[in-house]
Amino acid sequence: MTLDQIWKNVKEELRLVMAPAVFQTFAAKTELLILLENKATIGCPNAYLVDINHKRYYQFFKSALDHQTKNDNQLEFIIQETLKGEGDSTKPIGPLFSEQPAYQSKANLPADISLKAGLHPKYTFETLIVGNSNNFAFAAAQGIVKNPGLSYNPFFIWGGVGVGKTHLMQAIGHELLKNNPSLKIKYFPAETFGNELIASLRGKTINQFKEKYRNLDCILVDDIQFIAGKEYIQEEFFHTFNALHLSGKQVILTSDRKPSEIDHLEDRLVSRFMGGLTVDIQLPDYEMRTAIIRQKAEEQLIHLHDDALNYLAENLTSNIRDIQGRLQQISIQTQAAQNQDVTLEFLQNILEPNGTKLTSLTNNNITPRHIISLCAKHFNIKTGELCGNSRKKELVTARHITAYLLLQDLNLPLEEVGRLLGGRDHTSIMHARDKISTSLSTNPQLLQLINQIKASF
Repeated sequence: MTLDQIWKNVKEELRLVMAPAVFQTFAAKTELLILLENKATIGCPNAYLVDINHKRYYQFFKSALDHQTKNDNQLEFIIQETLKGEGDSTKPIGPLFSEQPAYQSKANLPADISLKAGLHPKYTFETLIVGNSNNFAFAAAQGIVKNPGLSYNPFFIWGGVGVGKTHLMQAIGHELLKNNPSLKIKYFPAETFGNELIASLRGKTINQFKEKYRNLDCILVDDIQFIAGKEYIQEEFFHTFNALHLSGKQVILTSDRKPSEIDHLEDRLVSRFMGGLTVDIQLPDYEMRTAIIRQKAEEQLIHLHDDALNYLAENLTSNIRDIQGRLQQISIQTQAAQNQDVTLEFLQNILEPNGTKLTSLTNNNITPRHIISLCAKHFNIKTGELCGNSRKKELVTARHITAYLLLQDLNLPLEEVGRLLGGRDHTSIMHARDKISTSLSTNPQLLQLINQIKASF
């Protein structure tokens, strides 16, 4: 047996004894690199998986490998990247495996190719945490990578704000380009498609516009619900979709709701969108939140003690963006404290000012009207003013923050938030959300303000 065959069998055993979320997060991305004299070197994509697999799942891996090799093995987990470039020196020389390379890697995707496709460098499968909430969508994505244009076409991903739809979609794009760098792939928000169409009409360049989108091999369209109610844009997208689909090109779409629930979307588009595979992504469960928090903390060089990590995973039951916001707050505080380790006590001092218990806004008792009322009270304004037409700076800021909270923590659709805040267009609500999200990364006072509002819920 080769190393790949052995490890495939090991993974099948692990799949039976591990919870699905645990297997997908901690075991699925591992690889057997070397097996020599009963010593196994197992590659993991990052330091977090190395640490967790060694501390928590060592015996699971050992038992499965021992069963496959009929030997008593010792295991070492390493970051897989460390073996790149070592050439033939990584080949095991035992008689059972003498012809099998211990490590084979794909070339890294050149940055200019992914950027040209509009892909974010961090939105890859390597950085995607897989759990119960997105396991089915992840499995379908793997099928698309193997057979683009054939399996699950179109692929429609829907779910609330901050659950990882864009990450999964772009990860597919990255993987397709790794397998075939010559593919013409393009990621774009649906709003960009509409804006470029209007610009092409004004500039009399509609033929160039059609050629740009209809000659692609794969399109990744984010927030497709934004074309709803816009007749000419829907007309052009319908023809673009048909041109690609009939040519066997891959179409991947995301939305904040399933196709049949998008108001003012033409029936023929609903029919096309539901003609492939439609999957939803839910909020992350405890195990998945734990993995996400650990990964994001490592990215920001935050050292969380286990009890602090568990505390965050138990209490931050909202979406991934809310988790990122909390960790950004923690990062700012740890820098002020000269990057000290984050203990439970330190964490509670940051997140529970004046003894206020940290809570998440996924509580079913929290309603949109309740949030609007509390925001108005916090800014000492009337609800009518908050939802009115005044462009005073203090009212606009309060309105943007209210929109952000409604989207971020209650996962309401953009159009619904616009309706609640005085009948505003969904593009205005999207602008408010993006403005607050951008400011949070550089404005600790804004983060503190939002946390104070949340504490009153």
